[in-house]
Amino acid sequence: MMRAEPWQSAEVCGPTKAQSIKKTAVVGALLKKAKHPLMVIGAQALTEKTRKKPMIDYCIELSTAGNIPIVATANTIKAFKEKGFDNAYSYGAMEITGRLQDHDWMVAPKKGPHDLVITYGYPYYMEWLMLSALINFSQHIKTVTIGRYYQPHATWSFPNLKKQNWNDALKEILTTVGGAK
Repeated sequence: MMRAEPWQSAEVCGPTKAQSIKKTAVVGALLKKAKHPLMVIGAQALTEKTRKKPMIDYCIELSTAGNIPIVATANTIKAFKEKGFDNAYSYGAMEITGRLQDHDWMVAPKKGPHDLVITYGYPYYMEWLMLSALINFSQHIKTVTIGRYYQPHATWSFPNLKKQNWNDALKEILTTVGGAK
């Protein structure tokens, strides 16, 4: 069942909640409209699988299709480098959250400040805190979380999805952006 309620029921957000992604074309449109999107990827991308392959491979495909730089946190940067992916930068999760609050900060010189941030790969409670900081102190940034569970502090979030529905949604986003069919 798809519900737009926090996955951990004790988590109560403020007066606004994330828009539920009911159509994946919304994410594709956000990515195409964004001038300087950024992906912030955590360690769960190394262990989670989508379409029978590691989520890190999906992140690389999406990054390549949309020309989106990646900030890899924890030990995730090593996996990106081992796969020969050079558009990844290493920051701590809380460090990147703090940097994104600066309107002028950008991960790559001459690319421009970020206006859309896609997050994935964090424990639910940690992503909750990261998104809470961004929604409250970075009004210049829209946030999209592509995890399976609803994150009310994002601008856009999937509702709580079953694994197969989540896999299908991720595939549709990649196709919309121009990635593998």
